[in-house]
Amino acid sequence: MKTKKIIVLAAIAAIIFPNLSARATENLAERLAGKILLQVESYGRAWYINPTTKERYYLQDGNAAYDLMRQLSLGISNKDLANIPIKRGAKSDAKLVNRLKGKILLQVESHGEAWYVNPVDGLRYYLKDGNAAYDLMKKFAIGIKDKDLRTIPMNKTQRVMDTTFDDVAHVSFDGTNYADQYHADQILAPASMTKLMTALVLLDQQLDWNQIVTIMPEDIAYPKIFVGDDTTSEIDIAIGDQVSIGDLWVAMLVSSSNQAAAALTRVTGLAKQDFVALMNQKAENLGLKKTYFYDVAGLDSHDVTTPKEMAVIAYHAFNIPKIADTSIIRSYTLNVVDAKGSAKAVKATNRNYSLLAFNPQGAKTGYLVEAKCTVAVKINNVIYVVMHANHVANRNNILKKIITD
Repeated sequence: MKTKKIIVLAAIAAIIFPNLSARATENLAERLAGKILLQVESYGRAWYINPTTKERYYLQDGNAAYDLMRQLSLGISNKDLANIPIKRGAKSDAKLVNRLKGKILLQVESHGEAWYVNPVDGLRYYLKDGNAAYDLMKKFAIGIKDKDLRTIPMNKTQRVMDTTFDDVAHVSFDGTNYADQYHADQILAPASMTKLMTALVLLDQQLDWNQIVTIMPEDIAYPKIFVGDDTTSEIDIAIGDQVSIGDLWVAMLVSSSNQAAAALTRVTGLAKQDFVALMNQKAENLGLKKTYFYDVAGLDSHDVTTPKEMAVIAYHAFNIPKIADTSIIRSYTLNVVDAKGSAKAVKATNRNYSLLAFNPQGAKTGYLVEAKCTVAVKINNVIYVVMHANHVANRNNILKKIITD
């Protein structure tokens, strides 16, 4: 499961590492330069503090950490590298070690091997691959709380969410101009609003809406890849059920079924990673710079966009009646035949009752722990996006305010 290593790191951070919040945060970035931090209040997410810029970089996993560290590396000759010890008591150049503490070094005269100089013990550690980077994160990371991590500036190059962000964000968009901007360029997780991009790419595949699909085990298991046994938004379909593409489309947009999204993308004949690549290509074609997807349903908390860029996606999606009209259906009955050949009626219910009271022309909501409550809605031909609201009432109050302003 993708979350397994994050859970392990979270446990390590919470139990082993010191609580930095009890210490003064003055010059915290300077004091922690070159170190790896684990965000104890956010699943032990790992960050690297660049000793040169004093900015923090997100280490999504071992492989991402390995790639990022190589990108931030400094070339070094074999002669100088030999003066940085790999074990205590070995010959070293104290001035060189002190200057390079916390940095990533590349052996430019060899095969570009990467090394991390631990700022605590002054020793260098070989970064062979992603597993080595993950082991490094476990071995040397220091636990840190959100309020302290927040004082260390984010880098400006990564398309990642700042998981210390503790405010709401919103914007409106009429297709030309933006208004009601508040943290409108903040990179955040869209959660199930992702399904609007999924829908756009599905329409590019020229689907036969009457085609019957057999639900496969991988469709039902898809949410578990990201959230384990946590409850997700689904309808009552099971392995072996037969249902039309058109009915699955409704289930995805009305009930926000992640399993329906998995089944729909599977029947295109594209592998999930190839379908996601098309989502990212479409985002690029729309001119979006801070949007990136990792999954087809919005379950991966690493999916990112901004309120402004989500408004662009929603603008294009809700200009298509097949998406807009479906998204505001209140209740729908799917015609399903189960694995034994018996017909069964499956309800797809739009539970966004308070949102539907706004009489939208199109609407898509989402929720993840990291994303909080999100919504993209079209009302009177204007797109409104609210992200990272604490709860549905908070989201709706903000939406009402920016609509009436």
